Amino acid sequence: MLDPRVKLLITTLGIGTGFLIGSTGTLIAFSALCFCLTFIAEIPVLRLVNGLKPFLWLFLFTAVLHVFMTPGDKLTWLPYATRQGLANGISVGLRLVCAIWISTIFTLTTSPSEMVGAMTWFMKPLRHVRVPVDEVALAIMLAMRFIPVLFEEADRTLTAQKARGIDLESGGMMNRIKSVVPIVIPLLRGIFRRADDLAVALTIKGYRPGQVRSSMREIKFRRMDFLALALSTLLLGAFLCL
Repeated sequence: MLDPRVKLLITTLGIGTGFLIGSTGTLIAFSALCFCLTFIAEIPVLRLVNGLKPFLWLFLFTAVLHVFMTPGDKLTWLPYATRQGLANGISVGLRLVCAIWISTIFTLTTSPSEMVGAMTWFMKPLRHVRVPVDEVALAIMLAMRFIPVLFEEADRTLTAQKARGIDLESGGMMNRIKSVVPIVIPLLRGIFRRADDLAVALTIKGYRPGQVRSSMREIKFRRMDFLALALSTLLLGAFLCL
């Protein structure tokens, strides 16, 4: 188990390397490295695919945009497309896939509290310019933990409204917009209720902005962390030199 600070640094270096790689062949080899990391981390492929699926439209839109907007030699089998645009579209789309792939591996192997702890450690120098690092870290952690709560509340509200006979799939555009209103209002009410409960819980537990708080588990660098960081740096540097 690596230190979350090391994993965050390796993730950042990996994403940067993916965007700096020049040739398509090297980029394919870099994708193979991402696959090996997935195997080493013992992440199920289906779970990884589910993490990449929401960004599929971004990959396709970026690739298609390059195919038709890049000047060059025209393709006879695809109107308004160029050979250079097709190559750029594949390259840019693959870079985005690798970037999201690496960040997904990081999020699936690191708990939210560890991620926030690593971000806080890297943001410590900002305290000298009076940036409230602890409050920013707390806001990030609450946002990360609130996302699944938001989806849960939305699913519960949608199920309840469907049970009451609200039809969201039939009718014209105006009817569909009107049918969304009975869902949005209870959803916002539920979200604000949960946010108020969270604020009350923080107050009861004695949270005070600006106070230095201790951690139950202190994270320390180990020999394995330095070895993993050195090996990753050499490997990513080799990809940049290819």
